[in-house]
Amino acid sequence: MNRRSLIGILGWLIAAAVATVTSTWAISLLGEGLTQRVVSPMSQADVDRALATATATATASPTPTATGPAPTPGPSATVTGGGGTRAFTIPGGSFVASCEGKTASLLSWSPGQGYAVDDVERGPDHEVSLEFESEADKVTVKVSCSGGQPVPSTKVEHD
Repeated sequence: MNRRSLIGILGWLIAAAVATVTSTWAISLLGEGLTQRVVSPMSQADVDRALATATATATASPTPTATGPAPTPGPSATVTGGGGTRAFTIPGGSFVASCEGKTASLLSWSPGQGYAVDDVERGPDHEVSLEFESEADKVTVKVSCSGGQPVPSTKVEHD
């Protein structure tokens, strides 16, 4: 081989290496957005903001509400919010539900780490539901309304 051929081959190899590195870097910047729909879980601050917005909207156009004690959520649920909209945190994730009279709606949901969301029936309907699934558990949540407030019931199945 002569010197000119060797320089040509070396130049081609360098150009191929630069193109490969540049392409790999560009694809890594795109991340999962190239092939998958990216879903970001809501933080507690995001949930609080959503509730504040919903509460402000409800306050701007008040509707009659029932009086009496608020219903208690299902086992080991953490509840935040007021009015007909509430955020719940349960094993498997969290969700925000609202009620207008006896009609329930799921406004948003976020699976916990290691869980995915499946079979969402967001409503509006008399009962709405969703499932949080992990490799070991399936948590089914059903929400209905009582006294204008969302009332969840949960069922945990272990695989």
